Amino acid sequence: ALVIPVSSPTMADTVATAPTVELPSSSVVDAPKQKEKRAARADRRQKQALANLPTPCRPGRSQGGGGASPTARSAQQPQQRCHPGSLEDVMRRKGIDEAWSALEEMQDRGVTSDKFSVSRLLMKTVGDARSRLNAPRVYRGIGLVERFIEAQPTDVDEVLFNALLDTCCRLKDLPRLESIAYRMKELKVTPSPVTLGILVKTYGQAGDSQKVLQLWTDMDQQRRSANAVTYGCMIDACVKCGHLGKALEIFAEMKQEGKHKNTILYTTLIKGCGLEKDLPKALELFREMSTEGVAYNAITFNSILEACVKCSDLETAESLVQEMMATDSSVKPDLITFSTVLKGYCHIGCLDKALNMLESIKDRGLHCDELVYNTLMDGCVKAHDVSSGVRLFEEMMSAGLRPSAITHSVLTRLYLRVGTEEEANEAVARLYRAHGVERPSGSS
Repeated sequence: ALVIPVSSPTMADTVATAPTVELPSSSVVDAPKQKEKRAARADRRQKQALANLPTPCRPGRSQGGGGASPTARSAQQPQQRCHPGSLEDVMRRKGIDEAWSALEEMQDRGVTSDKFSVSRLLMKTVGDARSRLNAPRVYRGIGLVERFIEAQPTDVDEVLFNALLDTCCRLKDLPRLESIAYRMKELKVTPSPVTLGILVKTYGQAGDSQKVLQLWTDMDQQRRSANAVTYGCMIDACVKCGHLGKALEIFAEMKQEGKHKNTILYTTLIKGCGLEKDLPKALELFREMSTEGVAYNAITFNSILEACVKCSDLETAESLVQEMMATDSSVKPDLITFSTVLKGYCHIGCLDKALNMLESIKDRGLHCDELVYNTLMDGCVKAHDVSSGVRLFEEMMSAGLRPSAITHSVLTRLYLRVGTEEEANEAVARLYRAHGVERPSGSS
């Protein structure tokens, strides 16, 4: 049975029903030790009495058989308060799911919990999902937190609501987020700059530029207190919604307040300039980082390289890669660096340079992925080089990589350069059979 410590004096009547255990008369111990042992026994009796209370999960375990309904039992008992560390203790010892079950039991019994533990439990649930959220677990958590808010509306704060809003943002559940934001307003919980950041980030993900800009205007008080993280959310939302001009305008305001010296902010703007094919502005921001004392990272370099490729400026891209490969550079090229430039070579028809870049990747001990090979084979399609394309496919198979539907499509287009559609489909089928792999479902 799950034991939740209770510190409230209103449990005294329940504890008193437990059998009395007396020390043997023959015990010879000093008074302090007797007192300590009696306290330990009382504590155990208290926990046992609580464990025997009837709940929806454990009906009828009280001495009276638990005939009353959960609602009636809850009405008969005064509301109890949970020990502040109990939920976190269960989470630490038994895991997240057990902690949610403990909270649910407490709510069914009318035992209150504390907002700090509930907030941390929700954040831990979301943070536990390394790459993909466990949606059923997360939604169960959201439901229990909402139940906590309804049961204890005077014991909530913006930290708890921000945890809920951020969870909905991660789930991309806009209707649930809006419902929670409305409840936050109903309870007159003052939003913080963090709240503003979460909201603009969510609407930015949804591509709702009107809502992003409206929030930024309406939440003036939160905007004035915002830090680089909240500004970063707004700038990223503007970039995602295609409002690069507004993003640059906000960044200029940050400069005036001295809040702009942040790698992520610069990198986000460089990405935005790349999307708009504004290479001069992207390069200006990139070089400004050095003069402002803002550190580069691999994502910054790869973002400016992507901008160069989109604008077909491979000469500048090559010079940036050389800059990264310099002995005194703190940022070294990775697979994304090389594959970005390789893609640029393929797009402008420089297949030889792209194949040389493949050798550079291998020489540095980096493992090529399916994307690299698909990009190169697509370059072979543009160059009408069937033999190189087939060789790359065979190399890809030798490396233990599985071809995807994209691979199949690229190979079909490659063989179409030298034959009819029927001949191309048959050639690809033979190639797949030779390597013992199945073609994607739906391929002819």
